[in-house]
Parts: sequence; structure tokens; C-alpha cells
Amino acid sequence: MKNNSWDKYWSDSSNHEWWERPAPEVVAFIESQSPESHPAVLDLGCGVGRHAIAFAKQGFRVTATDASQQAIDHLQSWTEQLDLSIATHVCGMLEQPFHKPSFDIVLSYNVIYHGRKSQFAEAIRAVWSLLKPSGLFFFTCPTRKDGKYGHGECVAPHTYASTKSVTPGDTHYFTDRTELDEILAGFIVRSVKADEGYWNNKGEKQFFSNWHVLAEKIEYDSNRPDAGDG
Repeated sequence: MKNNSWDKYWSDSSNHEWWERPAPEVVAFIESQSPESHPAVLDLGCGVGRHAIAFAKQGFRVTATDASQQAIDHLQSWTEQLDLSIATHVCGMLEQPFHKPSFDIVLSYNVIYHGRKSQFAEAIRAVWSLLKPSGLFFFTCPTRKDGKYGHGECVAPHTYASTKSVTPGDTHYFTDRTELDEILAGFIVRSVKADEGYWNNKGEKQFFSNWHVLAEKIEYDSNRPDAGDG
């Protein structure tokens, strides 16, 4: 499913420069991994593709998905310019068109919390099913200290359609550590930390507070998200 609000955002080339620079924590994560032991990577919600490009440059076999056709078009052009190979698909975060399990690593940076808690949990279950046994999931999501928390329309507990978002009206779910651990049943949490600071949001100094999470898929666990299904 295409996302028209993000298509509009990515159609403005002035929005590209910041989002073409990979996040330092993702660069560090890539450097800690090996394309020999974890070759197949999915960048879920890739945007214009900064992290997909970073993985591909290091020899990983990369697939990238996003709900925005504009974002995927930009990534495809960028990939061609660098003579890299990245498979791309336009689809929503809950519509991943892959055989399961398919990937050794799934990255989802600033993506899976767009929606309500139930959608956040469903996205994590979907990632679990896409990962091979012992596969790694690196993702970010906002804490309840984030500057967008409490702003805009409250559409569900801890969930706001924020006026402070990059694309106004985006629905964001904000989690705490207890709920995060509950939703990550089926994973071993290898590391989790709150990354905090300030950023310039269209001229306004805004506080950010995001969880950075690295989790490993449990090969089998009675508490895993789909245990007992089928």
C-alpha cells in the first residue's frame, strides 16, 4: 500500500540530505556484523535508503521496503549510481511479500511505531516470522519522554496523531520498558538503551527520546508471538 503523505514528503528533494546520512548507531551495528554469518538483510521502512545502501556497501545481500513509491524510486536511482544491488518493494510494514523465514537481520529505523500499540505488536510479530532462527532485529521507537508525547490528538492510550511529526498527523505509539519487554516475547533482548537529545524540527528545538533495541529471535519458545497457532 502506497503512503501518499510520505510520497509528498519525499517528492521534495530538499528533504533528502539529512535522510541520506546513515545513523551512527546503525553504522556501528553494521560494523559489528558479518555478511558471511548474517548475509540476508531486510531494511523495513527504508525511506530513501540510507541504511540499505550502508549494508550493501559492506557486502550484505539487501532487500528494502517502504510504503512510499517516491522513496523507493530514489533508492533505486541511488543504487544504480553506486553500482550496487538492492531488491526493493513498495509495501506497508504489515504487508511484507516474502517467504518466511527469509532474513538474518531486520532493521527498522523510526518506522514500526507508526500506528497504535496493536499495530506495533503486529509488526514485531511479522518481523519474528521473517527472521531465521537466531536472526537479529535492530529497531527504534520513541519513549514516553519524547517531545512528541502528549501532543496532538490522543487516539488510544499512549498514542498520538502528532502535530510535531515530520509529516503532521502521523500516529505514533510511545512505549515504556515494561510494555517493550512484553511485546518482544519470542525474542532475547540483547541490548536496549534510550538515546536522548535535541533536534531542530522546522526551526523548533525539540527533545527526542528513543529506544534503540537489538533483539535475537528465539528458535523456539512457548511464549513466542505465534506459539500454538495452526
